Amino acid sequence: MSKLDKNVSEENYYNYISELDDNTKDVLKETIATASKSFSISNPNDGKTIASEVRIWIDKILETGTFPEEYESLDEVCIALGALYGHSLDISYGWSWEVFGKTEEDSMCGVVSPEKNFCNPSFNYIYSILIGSNYGLDDKKENTVLLSYNMMSDIDKKPMHLKYYPVL
Repeated sequence: MSKLDKNVSEENYYNYISELDDNTKDVLKETIATASKSFSISNPNDGKTIASEVRIWIDKILETGTFPEEYESLDEVCIALGALYGHSLDISYGWSWEVFGKTEEDSMCGVVSPEKNFCNPSFNYIYSILIGSNYGLDDKKENTVLLSYNMMSDIDKKPMHLKYYPVL
């Protein structure tokens, strides 16, 4: 983990913010490349395509419980799809990968908006849809990936009172 960012202040939602270390960057890059192939992303260089196809895969997994055989568990699928979702925000809207949390020990990797106003813990977000508690009014797990992706396009225009405010 990189050293604590000197710009962290009481004006941030999280107390701990850091850039990714080189090893994590390499693992993330490989995870995105592998997931793009495993989930047959038709255009891994287009964020809208990635987000749309991640949504389709999540719907399929929620309906059938099946996912590519390269993955042994739903946890691994959440990591792969989370990496793809974060990558879609990165290449479409200029979001960047960082680490944030209450403390270094209680931190997570995710993407941060260009003005650092918002962050999305993309792995946790996908986990909340596939395994966690992202339920709609009909008590079914709600897949909000494409809606969320579209809402992120100009989200920095309406910042909250704190930087790194989490959006899911």
